[in-house]
Amino acid sequence: MSKKPNHQGSPGMPGGTLLRQAAIKVLQAVDEGEKVDQALAATTVSGPERATLQWLVLGTLREYLLLQKLSGLLLRKSWREEDQNLGFLLHLALFELRHGQRPAFAVVNDWVEMVETLQKTWAKGLMNAVLRRFLREREALEAQLADPDLSHPAWLAARLREAYPEEWSAIAAANNRPAPLWLRVNTQRVSPENYRELLLAQGLSCHGVDWSDAALCLPESIPVATLPGWDAGWVAVQDAAAQMAAHILAPQSEERILDACAAPGGKTAHLWALGARRLDALDRSAERLQKLREALFRQGAIAHLQAADAGDPESWWNGEPYDAILLDAPCTGVGVIRRHPDIRLRRQAEDVQQAVAQQQRLLEALWGCLRPGGRLLYATCSILPEENLLQIRAFLARHEDARQQAHPLTGQHLPGQNDMDGFYYALLVKAG
Repeated sequence: MSKKPNHQGSPGMPGGTLLRQAAIKVLQAVDEGEKVDQALAATTVSGPERATLQWLVLGTLREYLLLQKLSGLLLRKSWREEDQNLGFLLHLALFELRHGQRPAFAVVNDWVEMVETLQKTWAKGLMNAVLRRFLREREALEAQLADPDLSHPAWLAARLREAYPEEWSAIAAANNRPAPLWLRVNTQRVSPENYRELLLAQGLSCHGVDWSDAALCLPESIPVATLPGWDAGWVAVQDAAAQMAAHILAPQSEERILDACAAPGGKTAHLWALGARRLDALDRSAERLQKLREALFRQGAIAHLQAADAGDPESWWNGEPYDAILLDAPCTGVGVIRRHPDIRLRRQAEDVQQAVAQQQRLLEALWGCLRPGGRLLYATCSILPEENLLQIRAFLARHEDARQQAHPLTGQHLPGQNDMDGFYYALLVKAG
C-alpha cells in the first residue's frame, strides 16, 4: 500500500480549497468521458499538493463503485441530475475518511464547507449528517462492502469471475490497490547495477525480476523528475509486464522491425535498447506520435516514425517485408485498472467486441507485412479471453502458415502477480 499524503489543507488555506475544487472537477470530467490523466493535467494544482490531488482522485476512482454503494446506504434517495457534483464531493470525502491521515473532524469540516463553493448551501446540513453517520456506523457499513464484485462494473465482474473462478478475488484485490512504480533502466546509458546504487543513495529501495536486471520496482510512487538521471534518459517508467515485449521479440541489429501501435513509446525505446537498429514505429494519432518522439529523444533511441493506421498498409508500407512485428493492440485495458482506475467507469460491455474486431483487423493486415520465417508478437493489456487466447486461436485457425511459438514470458499475466500489471503475449511465427 502506498503511503498516504498527510494533506493539511483547510478552507482557511487557499491551497486546500483549490485542491478540493480541482478534485471535484476532475471527477466530473471523468464522468463526462475524459481520461483521468488528461483531466489531472488540466488542473493548476502544483507542488506538494499535486501528489495529494492524485492520491485523492485516483483513490476515489479506484473505489468509485464501492463509494457509490456506500453513498446509497447513507442517503435516502439519489442526487438530482443538477446536484451530481455533490455526489462527487461525497465520494471524495468518504474516501479521505476511509484512508486519509487527517483527523476525522477536520476532514468532515473541510468537505462540508466545500458545499458552499458549489453554491449549494442548502446541502451543508445534509452533507454533515451523512459524513457523521458514516463515522458512527462505520463498522456495519464497511461490512456491506466486502464483496469483490462491488468494486467492478457488473458486466466486467461477471466475465472475470467466469474466466478466472479461482483467481477472481485476487484480481479484484490487485485492481483495488495502487500500482507500484516500475522502472526500466536504459542500458544504453547506465548499468542496472549502478542505477540501483543511485537509488539507494537517495534512500530508495527497489526489487526486480529474474528475467531482466533492468526492471526495477519502487514500492511507492515518487515524482519521476526526482529520479536519478531522469532528464538524461537513464531510466523510463514502464511496468515490468510491458517490459516483457522487447525481451520476447528479442530484436537483432540487422533485422527490419515494426512497432505497429507504438505510442507512447516505451516498447519502441526498449526495442532500441536491446539492439534494434532498423526500427519503424507507427501510431494513428499525430499528437501521440509527438509524445513518442519526445520519449525516444530523451532516451537516445532512434526510429522512423509515421502517423498512420497500421491496419491500412497501403497507406504507409513500402512493400519490404519485416523480420519482426510488435502489435501492442488496442484493447479494453482491463489488465491495467489499478494504474488507470477510470477504466471502470469508461469501459462498457459493448467495447469488448469493438476491441476484438479492431485487433482482428490489425492482425490480418500486419500478417501480410511479415516475411516468411518472421515473427509477430501480439500483445494486449487486457485479461479478457476474447481479446487474448480466443483471438489467437481464431487467427491460427484462419492461417495455416502461422504457428504459435512457446516462450517463458508469453501467455496470460494477471494483475498483481509479481507486482505487475495484467498483460497477454502470443508469439506467432510465419511458415517459411
